Amino acid sequence: MLMKKNWLASLVIAPVMLAASLPAHALFGDDEARKAILDLREKVEAAQNAQLMLQNQIEALREQNARLIGRVEELSNQLTLEQRSNRDLYTDLDKRMAELEPADVELDGRTVRVSAEERRLYTLAVSSFSQGKYEESEALLRTLTANYPQTGYMPAALFWLGNSLYASGELKQALEVENKLLKEFPKDARVPDALLTKAAAEVGLGQRTNASKTLQKIIKEHKDAPAAKVALERLKSLNAKKKK
Repeated sequence: MLMKKNWLASLVIAPVMLAASLPAHALFGDDEARKAILDLREKVEAAQNAQLMLQNQIEALREQNARLIGRVEELSNQLTLEQRSNRDLYTDLDKRMAELEPADVELDGRTVRVSAEERRLYTLAVSSFSQGKYEESEALLRTLTANYPQTGYMPAALFWLGNSLYASGELKQALEVENKLLKEFPKDARVPDALLTKAAAEVGLGQRTNASKTLQKIIKEHKDAPAAKVALERLKSLNAKKKK
């Protein structure tokens, strides 16, 4: 037991004696080395932290730059769309302005200048007549002739108005309108056809003698017009009915 204690004591005392036997400068050198290592470690950690912070800043700048690029592209696309929209708007506006301005149109071999509204009324009236909407056609033509008494469409408007009235059974009014056309525009290209409508209205009103004279007028004065052939056939039919 005593030997064991002595052995343990020797283990404790030996290092102490060894340390005591070392030179003083050796002990202080180790402390300085440790301090230098700690300082270096702190500097390395500080540098690493600074580098990490710099990397984070760079990444943040990249993200910000990406957002800015995306925003620029978005604004660029928006600008392109707005420019296209404005261009379409101006094109449509120019088109509408052109439609509102008076324009030259070809009608029955002559050129007439009419406004957009005149053109609209006349076109709708003729379209309505072709669809069998005679009362609608009549209303449009009356509006046209009343609102635009100097319209270049007047001869044609009177012609279609007379035909609309005839088709609606308004024979007396149809006759009056066609007579107005014949009186005011005796050289118009529609005169032969207007005379045919006049003759038809006269027949419907029981004025067969007048109708016969009207048909003969077509054959005599407009022999080269397609209406002359129709007038000849109707005159033959009218004369045949007289004999009966």
